[in-house]
Amino acid sequence: MKKFLLGFLIFYLFYAAGISVYLLNLEPGYVPAEYAGTSADPKQFMTEKEIEEAHHLDLIHYFRFFLQTPLDVILVLFFMMISVKLRNRATGRFRKSFWQVSYYYFFFSTALTLLYLPLEFFFYKLSRDYGLSNQSSASWLGDMGIGFGLDLVMGILLIWLLFFAIKKFPKKWWLAAWAASLPLTILLMFIAPVFIAPLFNDYKPLENEKAKAEIQQLADEAGISDAKILEMNMSKQTNTINAFVNGFGSNMQIVLGDTAINELTVDEIKFVMAHEIAHYKMDHIYKGLVLQVIVGFFTAFATFCLFNWMRKKWGHRWGIKDQHDIAVLPLLMISFSIISFLASPIGQFQSRLYEVEADRYAIEVTADREAAITAFQKLTKNVKSTGYEPAIIHFIMGSHPRMTERIDFLDKYDVSNSDKTD
Repeated sequence: MKKFLLGFLIFYLFYAAGISVYLLNLEPGYVPAEYAGTSADPKQFMTEKEIEEAHHLDLIHYFRFFLQTPLDVILVLFFMMISVKLRNRATGRFRKSFWQVSYYYFFFSTALTLLYLPLEFFFYKLSRDYGLSNQSSASWLGDMGIGFGLDLVMGILLIWLLFFAIKKFPKKWWLAAWAASLPLTILLMFIAPVFIAPLFNDYKPLENEKAKAEIQQLADEAGISDAKILEMNMSKQTNTINAFVNGFGSNMQIVLGDTAINELTVDEIKFVMAHEIAHYKMDHIYKGLVLQVIVGFFTAFATFCLFNWMRKKWGHRWGIKDQHDIAVLPLLMISFSIISFLASPIGQFQSRLYEVEADRYAIEVTADREAAITAFQKLTKNVKSTGYEPAIIHFIMGSHPRMTERIDFLDKYDVSNSDKTD
């Protein structure tokens, strides 16, 4: 294990140096020549100072992703050194496995939260310093506390069920976990708008009658006329613009953040909401679930293989008894994280395709190219991004097409033949 950690340290130093050279040579506000001087070029709707500021923020987020991700794995791996002691305390205090898991996961989750707290606070302060948020420290800590509590409640139950499956089906537990993932996802989609989201924000009927009427018309055309149209106090956490459609079945909601209401015109809001509604109209939610099931099957199996390989190779050095020993939880988390990271570009690619389809639907039903373009320009400025991330970053991190590409698509789209009846 010591050789592994030393080898990783050497690799990480070279890796960090290479990433630094690459990122620090990125040009602020760069766009390919085909976009230069067009409405998609940030230089046309952002000041030089805004572009520099956005570039700095982009670099910080890129560095965080590329440098923190491998460190996360090592950090959790280091936790294996005290994992057995924590398990021994849990088994010494409780006889029932549920309470052993509860005890272990409480201290495990608390330790990780405290370790990451300084980094999370840094990014909280960063968002305030750059004007992305006005949230008070007390409110921020309150949200963290609620999130921590939810993680404990759901995490303890799910982990206990997982380790029960591992003990019951030692060679097929990954299959049981995969089979349970879809109904659990659908259940969470159904209950989240009613029981979870209100813990963080207040929701009320949309007060802007003109915007409400426009959104209702879009919902009627999309076949979700029963969806609730709500306003959310998003400004509690952020100054960035956002809107979304969430929920499932009778709990479906069309939600507009107060930040969007304050920054966008009614025509721009109409385009943004047409885009969000398109995801439901075009069955992107269900298609996404299908892909999730397919990718999830291979992810679960690959996690099982990697987990067992690492457990057999190093488990005896940590004092791991068997694969249903709660002390292996960090190792299981590492295995799942690595496989999920490797599989993530598949989901990102699908998401980008659906975003293009939703943009096309929105411009067709609104037939308002100017509002569509200005909405995306405002969004680019609002989130303080330059709108065009490099190819490798876009491939790994990009769940949406680059904003530059989206604006260019809308700018060139022929709205003369748009059919509002779909």
